Amino acid sequence: MRRTNSPVLGSWRALTLDIGRRRMPGLRVRVAGRGRLLLDQCGPDQCGLERGCGLRCGTVLLALVAPDHGGVDYLRTDRFVAPVPPVIAALARSTGPGSDDGAWHARWAHWFATGLDAAASGPLHDGRWVISRLPAGQVVTPMPGNPGVLDWFAARDPGQVLPLRRLASPDDGRVKAYRKQVRDGILAPVLLWWISGLDGYALLDGHDRLVAAHAEGSQPELLALSTAPASRAADDTDDATRRYRRTADRMRRLVEAGTPGAADAVAAVNRRYAAELRAIEAGHGVTRAWPLPGGTRRWAEVACCFAPDWYATVVQP
Repeated sequence: MRRTNSPVLGSWRALTLDIGRRRMPGLRVRVAGRGRLLLDQCGPDQCGLERGCGLRCGTVLLALVAPDHGGVDYLRTDRFVAPVPPVIAALARSTGPGSDDGAWHARWAHWFATGLDAAASGPLHDGRWVISRLPAGQVVTPMPGNPGVLDWFAARDPGQVLPLRRLASPDDGRVKAYRKQVRDGILAPVLLWWISGLDGYALLDGHDRLVAAHAEGSQPELLALSTAPASRAADDTDDATRRYRRTADRMRRLVEAGTPGAADAVAAVNRRYAAELRAIEAGHGVTRAWPLPGGTRRWAEVACCFAPDWYATVVQP
């Protein structure tokens, strides 16, 4: 795995990961056709869990796009296992409190990258990925209920995120330990995973940290994992560069003509161009999905195995 911080100078924004020799991830999206999705996880703790359903790996999530394409009905199985090790108190203390320059987020991004690279049950596969810093103070709440609905017309940026397992009580022992870290200002970020097929974020690591932050009346710091296809980034960079050159040429002619304020406008154009390039580097790509063997019939069998009542409710006769 090759890592690149972005930007190289200035306030840290994202960590780009170039992954090779990993064709099939342990945690992956499966598609069955007709709007049916399945998220499964294969690793030492998942294989063979669901022999009764005829499955080799653990099913984490079942989802069905609504007929009007206004959202997704989902069912969580609560069999998800976080692909990175737990964040122990000693690690949180040694990493220390957050910083405005992004250095603290960068340290945690590298820690998550190391854990994900070593995990057999994580989502990384061949290609380019990015772990990016989401805006400070971003309000994020877990989707209520299971089963539930991801409403694509609701405002979520990231807003409501989809937990991949049942959330613990604020009085749970592990959550209490994290609540102390919240009060001490050393709570590690929550790691989200952008899944384009759901048009939303799933909670990849930090379920208990999210509960702890909310129990203490605060919002956790957020990092987001997503694919970042090089071809799309190259096209977006070319588009941004063409716009910049056209605008910058006009501004320079105004400067040469002695137009008041033109020099300040050139500086603003340069700053905007730099910001666009940073946003492209940290942008979300399309999540790769693999066909579900057996297609819609197999999806129906798995759904009926887990929750026949939910299947009968969401599938139109």
